[in-house]
Amino acid sequence: MPNLTLYRGEKNNWWPAPEVRLICGMTLYSPWQPTAVSSLWNTLKNEVKGALGTSLEKKVAAYAQYLRATGRPFALATAWTDVGSFTSDYNYVIRIPNAHFFYWGGTKDAPDLGAAAAWTTPEQVTADFIVLNAPTVEASTILGFGHHTGTQEITFFHDLPIGLIESCNGKPITDYAIKSKSDLSFDEKIKYAKYLR
Repeated sequence: MPNLTLYRGEKNNWWPAPEVRLICGMTLYSPWQPTAVSSLWNTLKNEVKGALGTSLEKKVAAYAQYLRATGRPFALATAWTDVGSFTSDYNYVIRIPNAHFFYWGGTKDAPDLGAAAAWTTPEQVTADFIVLNAPTVEASTILGFGHHTGTQEITFFHDLPIGLIESCNGKPITDYAIKSKSDLSFDEKIKYAKYLR
């Protein structure tokens, strides 16, 4: 499967510079627990099941709108297209190798993984979708909720390892002097505690 390229902009009044931000990868403020992909998938299915709607499609759409309405501490928002995507002080490019897309399946009372979706270009995707990096949830190390919107947003429910972060502001991540936790002062460790693992 091909690589999936995504974009994320972060403001410097909320997020630290890449040298600190990426110490433990691109982390979430308050991720769902436990963080295994299979557990996250069960949580996501339950969240969609509990959303308002009289059909699976309406429940998925309602939950997608909830995710997009404002920043969620358990979610990491990205855009699939750079045209119209959010840009800010720190503009990251994220690369997901071996990406697999699936439409939602199951029923409104038991959402599940549906049919595989062709996705070489955003125009091929015709509904909200799920992103993995393997053919099954059990084999995947990522879980994304894909939004069928203008920028085809994808929301992740877990930290992204630094190996998936390709660049920031056009500069390869390998060119940044990423700190380690031991480089931080006591006050910095307290300040960034929610982003350190």
